[in-house]
Amino acid sequence: MYSHGADGPEQPDRAEDLRGPAERFRRTDLPLAKLWTYYYGLGGGMDEMSLDAYLHEALDVPAAQVTLIAMAMTELMEGESS
Repeated sequence: MYSHGADGPEQPDRAEDLRGPAERFRRTDLPLAKLWTYYYGLGGGMDEMSLDAYLHEALDVPAAQVTLIAMAMTELMEGESS
């Protein structure tokens, strides 16, 4: 059974794309509060608790929010390696 997104049922490969940042987060030592603050500053619309739930695959979020989460992670991790 496919999970349901804002645009209807998610196809398996699309659902996998939406989980990518969550899997990536778990492989880092990036603090949740730091990620949420940066994500929110980029225009993210979820509160910290919802972000935490998404990162632990307990909440499905719209693709636009996943894009912002991925962007925040990339920018934070690039800043740490500089």
